[in-house]
Amino acid sequence: MKTRKIFVIILTLTLFLAAFVIAQKTTHTLALLETTDLHQYIMPYDYMSDKPSLEIGLSKVYTLIKQAREEYDNTLLFDTGDFIQGSLVGDLEAEVEPLVDFHFQAIVRAYNVIGYDAVAVGNHEVTDYGLGFFERARKNANFPWLSANIRMVDNPKGFLTEPYAILEREIDGIPIKVGVIGVTPPQISAWGRRFLEGVVFTQDMVTQAAKYIPFLQDQTDLVVMVAHTGISRAAEDESGYSENAANSLAALGGIDAMFLGHQHSHFPGDFADVEGIDNDKGLIHGVPSVLPGSWGSHLGVIELHLTYDWENGIWEVIDGRSELRPVTAETPSDPRIEEIVNERHEDTLEYVRTPIGYTNTEITSYLSLVMDNPVTQLVNDAQIDWAKKEFEGSEYEWLPILSAAAPFIAGGRGGVNYYTHVLGDISIGSVTDIYIYPNTIYVAKLNGKHIIDWLEAAAANFNQIDPESSEPQDMLNVEFRSYNFDVIEGIEYVYDITKPMGHRVVEATFEGKPLTEEMEFIVVTNNYRGSGGGNFPHVADNIILETTVINREAIIKYIQAHDSIDPVPTFNWTIKPVETKAPLYFKSNPDAAGYIERADIEGITFKEVDAEGWGIFEVDLEGLLKNK
Repeated sequence: MKTRKIFVIILTLTLFLAAFVIAQKTTHTLALLETTDLHQYIMPYDYMSDKPSLEIGLSKVYTLIKQAREEYDNTLLFDTGDFIQGSLVGDLEAEVEPLVDFHFQAIVRAYNVIGYDAVAVGNHEVTDYGLGFFERARKNANFPWLSANIRMVDNPKGFLTEPYAILEREIDGIPIKVGVIGVTPPQISAWGRRFLEGVVFTQDMVTQAAKYIPFLQDQTDLVVMVAHTGISRAAEDESGYSENAANSLAALGGIDAMFLGHQHSHFPGDFADVEGIDNDKGLIHGVPSVLPGSWGSHLGVIELHLTYDWENGIWEVIDGRSELRPVTAETPSDPRIEEIVNERHEDTLEYVRTPIGYTNTEITSYLSLVMDNPVTQLVNDAQIDWAKKEFEGSEYEWLPILSAAAPFIAGGRGGVNYYTHVLGDISIGSVTDIYIYPNTIYVAKLNGKHIIDWLEAAAANFNQIDPESSEPQDMLNVEFRSYNFDVIEGIEYVYDITKPMGHRVVEATFEGKPLTEEMEFIVVTNNYRGSGGGNFPHVADNIILETTVINREAIIKYIQAHDSIDPVPTFNWTIKPVETKAPLYFKSNPDAAGYIERADIEGITFKEVDAEGWGIFEVDLEGLLKNK
C-alpha cells in the first residue's frame, strides 16, 4: 500500500512537472499585413478614364485590413512604398495646386488614420516630385519611413531616412521587439538624377541588408524586411538584377518575414518557375514573403506561428505562410477614408475634366506592341514640335530631330483593361491616359549606330519566332514591360523577329539612307530613359539637355495649339514578313476587335477570348504591311 502511495505521488509530481515544462513554451499567432504601390489611388476610381474602378483603392483595401484585424488578435501593418505619387491626385498636390504651409498629402493622412507600423521608401517617392515633396510626407507621417541604402552626399554616414526601426509591441500581452529594415532600388540615383544628384547616393540593397540583419537579430525578437523590390527571373550577374533582388535578400538568412513591391506583380501566384519559390506556402528560400500587386488591388497577409519560452524570454518562429486577399467589386469602400480624401478627390475630378482639344483619330494602344499606333505617334509629334522650337537658333539647329516614345498603358502586368483609349473630346485626364508618368524631357545627341542599338534593346518586346515550328507561337515577350518598347519617329526601320536578340533590326534608314555611325541626330526622350532607366545603351551617356519640362505638358500644349488633332500613324516601323507553319498570336483587350474593324486594320484577326478574359488575335505579317 505504501509503495502504491509513493507511486501515485511520483506520478502526480511527474505530471505536474510535465505540465509546468509545457507551460514554459506557449504558442502564438501573428499576422503581418502589407500594402504596396498604392500610387495615390485612395478612392476606387480611375482618373484616367474618369470612372469608378471597383477592384482598387486604399479605401477598399482598408476594409480588408479591418477584417484581418478582427480575424487575428495580433497584427502589424506595413507598406513598401510608392504611395505618394501616381494618380492625378498626386499631380494635383505636387504641381497643379502645390501643397503649401502645413498641408500634406491626403494619402499620408489616410495612412495615419489606418495605423501603419512602418513603410519603405519607394523609388517614386523621391524621383518624381523631388525631395521637398517627400519631406512633407515624411515629417507629417505617424510612422517611420525606412531605407538602409539611401545616404547623404554631405554626410556619407548619414541616411535620408532611418535605415531600420525597432518596434516594441505585444503578442497576447507578451512584449516583443520587431526589427524592421527597409531598402529601395539603387537605380533611383539615375532615375531621379535631376532631384537627387549631389544630394543623395545609393548603395546595393543586398549588401546593406546583410550589414543590418545580424544587428537586428541580436537586438530584436523578430526581423521583418520591407523592401521596395520584386522577384527576379534574371541571373545575379545580369543587368537589372539589382533592381529586383528579393531572391538574394531572402537567401541572406535571418529574415523572418519579407514584404515586397515595385513590380506591381503578385506573390504568391506568379514566379512559380523561379528557383527557391514555394507558391503553395508563399515562401522565397524558406522566408514567408508577399507581393500584393498595386493600386490597392490586394492585401498581403503573412501568418507567423511563434512560441514563447517563458523561462528564457525567447520568441521563436516555428512556421509561416503568406497569402493575397483581393479587393473585389463587392468589397465595401471605407467611409472614413473617403471623407479624408473627398475634397482632394473632387478637385482632381475638376482638373481631369478640363477640356483642351479634340481628336478625329481613335487613340488606342490595343495594337501598339505589334504595329505603329496613334499613342506613340501623338507623343512623338508633340515632342518633335517642342524640340523644333527649343533648338531653333542653337548650336544643334542643323541636326535632324528624332523622338522616342513608348506605349505605357498596354496591358501586361496592368491586366486586360490596362489600355489607352481616347476618342473625340480630349481632357487633361485623356492626356494622362496617353502619357501616364510625370516624366520630364531629356534630349540626347546620338549617331546612327547608337540608335540601332537603342532599337535592338526595344526589340526584346518580341519573342524569337521559329518559322519551322508546327505549334502556334506568341509574338510578344510577356516579361517585357511596354514602357520599354520605344518607337523612334523620324527614321524608318524593320524588325526581323526570327532573329536572335541583338540582330533584329535588319533595316534602318533616314531619308532613304542607311543609318551609319557618321550620322548624328537629336533624340527627344524622357528623364527615365535619359537617366539609364531600362538599361538602354548610349542614351544616358549622351544627354545634352536635361529639362524640367514635363513631357505631358508638352503634349497638352501641342493639342491646345492645334485644337483638333489627327495622329494617324506613319508606320515608320514594321515587322518583316515571314512564312510560318503555324499561326502567330498575341493577347490584347477583346475590345481591340471592334477597333480593328472601325480603323480598317489589315493583318490582324480576332480569334477568341481566353479563360482569363484576354482577347486572342492572330497576326498575318504580310497583311500588316498593307496598313502602311
